[in-house]
Amino acid sequence: MFKKIILMLVLIFGFAIAPVNADELSDVQAFFENYIKAANSYSKTLVNYYQPDAKIIRVVIKPDKTTQSVDFPMSRYKNELRKSAPLARLSRYKNTYTDKKFEKLENGDYKISALRTPNNDKKGLPFHFIVTNTPDGWKVKEELMHTTVQKFLNTK
Repeated sequence: MFKKIILMLVLIFGFAIAPVNADELSDVQAFFENYIKAANSYSKTLVNYYQPDAKIIRVVIKPDKTTQSVDFPMSRYKNELRKSAPLARLSRYKNTYTDKKFEKLENGDYKISALRTPNNDKKGLPFHFIVTNTPDGWKVKEELMHTTVQKFLNTK
């Protein structure tokens, strides 16, 4: 009898929190779709998707196919966005994201993984965000993307 009561309480509790997790996942998925729209429309609000101290990592694929990881501060990222937006808009640069995966991490954050295909490329490149829930909603705390753009190797 005691085991049945415990089992029933566990089931009730499990069903009670399931919608919260489903809503949370839906929020994370909507956050990412809104990010994609903002990025592909060169929105000035794009930086609002990030925490002020977000970790930005570019894994540069060199011509010889080796890779080099480059970290840079959010201040540089904001500056690069501001400088590159006019040319990106003019060339209608867009990224497409496929094979999207959403994984809840032990600390409550989510890892969003996908293949990012820049404008006219034929092959997707690995990409991920780590997003965290803040009082202002979901925010990117880490971004990692592979790229063939060699200018990221210039750390000046």
